[in-house]
Amino acid sequence: MSFKATIYSSYRSSFKGGSDNDSMRFGAGKLRQVLKPWVLGLNRAKRAVDLGCGTGELLLALRDLGFTDLAGCDLSSEQVEIAQKRFPGVREENLFDFLASCHDSSLGLVTIFDVIEHLGPQSTFDLMPLIFQKLEPGGLLIVHLPNGLSPMVGRVYWGDMTHEWCLTPQSAATLCSLHGFDNFVAVEHLGASSSLKGRIRAAAWAILRCGYQLANAIETGSSGGNVWTRNFTFKANKPRKV
Repeated sequence: MSFKATIYSSYRSSFKGGSDNDSMRFGAGKLRQVLKPWVLGLNRAKRAVDLGCGTGELLLALRDLGFTDLAGCDLSSEQVEIAQKRFPGVREENLFDFLASCHDSSLGLVTIFDVIEHLGPQSTFDLMPLIFQKLEPGGLLIVHLPNGLSPMVGRVYWGDMTHEWCLTPQSAATLCSLHGFDNFVAVEHLGASSSLKGRIRAAAWAILRCGYQLANAIETGSSGGNVWTRNFTFKANKPRKV
């Protein structure tokens, strides 16, 4: 058995902690805040799939946001067993085979959270045109992943032995452009809540971000952009006219 297969066989218990209803709801709540601004205009009846869905927190967040046709896949039997209790459309399958079984131009939304970093460059370049093929015109891709631009990314990237590469917002934009996607947007994922503590964190982070931008400007003459958190999220669309 490969080292990845050994890790994935108990991925939830080894890396993600509990899978009880409270922890699932907590995870879905955090993900819902990431997804909500970007899915406002989407048809909730169109099929939405989560590649590398784990135990289904993101699918749960999408259901809370009104999506009704949900499916996903994951390689971890431990996680798929948990996800299938809520979402029968989840399959224990690699994402390439899962997408191959979908009809062309049939998907309104594809999400990939914390997966791209496990694939490596070649597999990601094989995956992007397949996602493009399966999305309907105007369909949306949302990706969450470690941020190679962040000075603090090491804890995320090196904390998982199955990670193979690390993108930055700039390289993610290039990846999408090369495969025909448009309307690329990347944002930080700070995870601060709307509570007083969360607002203080957000304000402190804004100051710290300025420090990173200043350091980058001193070295390179450019601020380096506005996305400096250790994880970031990006979205891109399949053009309505291809």
